Formats: sequence, C-alpha cells, structure tokens
Amino acid sequence: MSDIGLLNDPLSMAFIILLVGSPGLPIGAIAGALIWRRHRVAGAVIGAIIGFVLWFFGWMWLADVI
Repeated sequence: MSDIGLLNDPLSMAFIILLVGSPGLPIGAIAGALIWRRHRVAGAVIGAIIGFVLWFFGWMWLADVI
C-alpha cells in the first residue's frame, strides 16, 4: 500500500498549513496587543493573523516551496 495520496485531502492540507504557520500566532498576537494598546483584543487578533501569514509565507520562501 502506498502513502503518496495520504495527505492530499482538504482537511489534511488545512492541518498542515495551521501546523506550519502556528508559531506566528502568539508572536503576532503579542506584538499586536503591544502596538495597539487602546484596543488590545483587536490588536491581538489582527496581529495574530498577520503573524500567521508572515510566518507561513516566510517558511514557504525559506523551504523553497515558492
């Protein structure tokens, strides 16, 4: 039995994306809350999203995926 097609379904791909980009979530959340002090929760959420995206695309660039 081959495992070539094991991780090609949408749920597995979403899990891999979340796993790879997850270190950017707390880093971005902390940075966003510290930068936008008046609205800490909104800053943390926006920072977490931006941190996740930057970390994920940085990983893709350094891993020569893109």
